[in-house]
Amino acid sequence: MKKLITTVLAVLLFSHGVLAAETHYQLQVDGLVCPFCEYNIEKKLSKLDGVLKVKINLKEGVVKVFVADGKTLSEKIVRQEITDAGFTLRSFDVYDPAKK
Repeated sequence: MKKLITTVLAVLLFSHGVLAAETHYQLQVDGLVCPFCEYNIEKKLSKLDGVLKVKINLKEGVVKVFVADGKTLSEKIVRQEITDAGFTLRSFDVYDPAKK
């Protein structure tokens, strides 16, 4: 029984580490002030190929875009989607744990 519990805990800890290390893009976006702004950006970015999840911090104007393994986002395309939504993209940074 102890061995089973140890194995399950090890798998859970390993799985959490893998999920936490996924590639994402961090965008600084000007003009985000309300939940409608948040919804509009999320809707635009979620339709892009490879996007798994979009998380937005309205207070900081930060948008994190999580992508599937092997997928990348084009800054040009993201900038166009942000502009079309009525906002301004200030920065576009990639976080890739494999490159650390």
